[in-house]
Amino acid sequence: MYVDILQAIANGRESPAKVVYAANLSYDRVVKCLEFLEEQGLVQQNSETMKRRFKITSKGMDVVRYFGEVQNALFYKNRIVSNVNIHFAKN
Repeated sequence: MYVDILQAIANGRESPAKVVYAANLSYDRVVKCLEFLEEQGLVQQNSETMKRRFKITSKGMDVVRYFGEVQNALFYKNRIVSNVNIHFAKN
């Protein structure tokens, strides 16, 4: 859930309403998560506008990159296991 929100903001969805659609979460949940992420230093409110907008921090981008690496590693491992299972199934 938190990573989905970080990814949405990293992809240019800066307003809570746009994050709601991108992360497929309720508005109330997104607002609470944004508050938590801001406390952790992963996002910050954009002070250049009167509207409530968020931008991801470098620390937040590190989290998104790390999660992407983990996801890739899991997919790669799953693909290897899948190939082995197919190999044994043919024998």
